[in-house]
Amino acid sequence: MPILQQYLFVIGSFQGLLLACLLLFDGRSTTASRILGLWCLLLALSFLMAFSQMGEGVTPFTFLIGWRNYLPASYGALLYLYCRHAIIERPLSYKDLWHLLPVLSCYLLNLDTLLASPEAKFNMSYQDLTQSLNFRISEYILFLQSYIYIGFSASLIQKYQRQAGNTLASFNPDIFHWLWKVLILDFIIWTLKISSYLPGYHYVLSLLGDILIILLIYTIALAQWRNPDLFLIKQFVLEPAKKDVNDEPVSSSKSERIAEQQNDVNGSKPDSGALESETRKNILEVVQRYMTERQGFKDNQLTLNRLAEAVEVSTHHLSEVLNQQDGKNFYRFVNGYRIDFVCEKLKQDQSAKIIELAMEAGFSSKSTFNAVFKQLKEMTPSEYRKQLMAT
Repeated sequence: MPILQQYLFVIGSFQGLLLACLLLFDGRSTTASRILGLWCLLLALSFLMAFSQMGEGVTPFTFLIGWRNYLPASYGALLYLYCRHAIIERPLSYKDLWHLLPVLSCYLLNLDTLLASPEAKFNMSYQDLTQSLNFRISEYILFLQSYIYIGFSASLIQKYQRQAGNTLASFNPDIFHWLWKVLILDFIIWTLKISSYLPGYHYVLSLLGDILIILLIYTIALAQWRNPDLFLIKQFVLEPAKKDVNDEPVSSSKSERIAEQQNDVNGSKPDSGALESETRKNILEVVQRYMTERQGFKDNQLTLNRLAEAVEVSTHHLSEVLNQQDGKNFYRFVNGYRIDFVCEKLKQDQSAKIIELAMEAGFSSKSTFNAVFKQLKEMTPSEYRKQLMAT
């Protein structure tokens, strides 16, 4: 093993074990923290076991040869589970055990080699190992699972991002930006590792992949230890999905009354349960009056359900009205009012404290406010104030 790679593995082992202990045994640990702690532990063990292949003869650690080869077959599942539980805090279930299938398959396929005597392992060359059909199948499983789980993770993040935008107003959009970056970097790492084997073996590509995975996982692990709620969207926990009483067929919500009145005027019913354009317009006016006259956007726990209850409209109809009539999801609709409120207050008093205005407008944190403001105004709050002062 080249000396540079030895130094890298020693550093990676020490950092991995330390972070694993911090994440697994910290009293503040969440499910996502424990998943990340397990990932750090497996990385550390993988780096440590690489030294079992060093030496001029059989050592007490020679029996470990081969065991590190298939640990990466668990990394795809760990990435997916981390993304899932980092956003929504909930415990793992027995159904999650099926995610062990790729790594268990690799170990079972090569059990005869792994359980061979230390002497046999020491005398076995890498060429002898790669000529084994089971080893080749395991390599395909290892690399295939990485891209499959990247796909699963991308679908999951997209689903949560869409759900958050449609039902929540107080969350930091940068959460999803960072998760997408993690996913892209993971894709690059696996591509480098696979490229190092095709064709032949390219040491530089493999080493670069090892460096990137250490930086990626350990950086996230350290940030997760410092802040166990790093990517958590608390509203998903506070208001879990439940049956909305306003969606019952017997409901007499305002949206249905408006729809019935419109149907009486037009003498027809909307197709497939969808609201007619005039009905959506009337409902939107009701919601807009609530937001402007009663300033409902100031509720920092405002969700689609809570707004629907306040204006006596079903969540289904409210979501349809915002998306089809106003052209916005719930997140942009509510935060548009909040940002406009802050901007108007700054126009009236340019010396006002921005963070106090943000909290008054309904934002739950400074980071969320800054991210939303920049997203909607394409400039920071400070830049906006400077612009006002310059005019």
